[in-house]
Amino acid sequence: MSERHKKMPVVGAVMTSFPYFVDADDTVAKVERLMDEREIRHLPVQEKGRVVGIVSERDLHHFIKRSAPAEDKINLRARDIMIADPYVVSFNTPLNEVVSEMARRHIGSAIVLRRGKLAGVLSANDVCRILGEYLESRFGIDGGNDAA
Repeated sequence: MSERHKKMPVVGAVMTSFPYFVDADDTVAKVERLMDEREIRHLPVQEKGRVVGIVSERDLHHFIKRSAPAEDKINLRARDIMIADPYVVSFNTPLNEVVSEMARRHIGSAIVLRRGKLAGVLSANDVCRILGEYLESRFGIDGGNDAA
């Protein structure tokens, strides 16, 4: 099969599966702690099992500084700082469509649903990893030249 006729991967094949998430009523302190402990930058927000928003690390710390008193972080909820109506795609959406839309919207992630349930998150890091793997398979590990 020629390189040109390979099938476009779907977002579900390259996303980060089984993502961490928070409930809309969870505290900002919990959001920050989960992001720090798991080294993640995007957290879907759910309410009654349905995705209702997303919190990015950048948005979190734009809204409330890391150095803010713990009391402030306990009084705020994920729903207070989340981006409502995040970019959501289905598991079988072609990867090129999702990546192009992320670039068009200037966003760092897409939430992936399968049968209406949270299945994963595709982040800019996932896209970079996939691009790196593709470039390596296409050009080899030593594919570049020495020109700087």
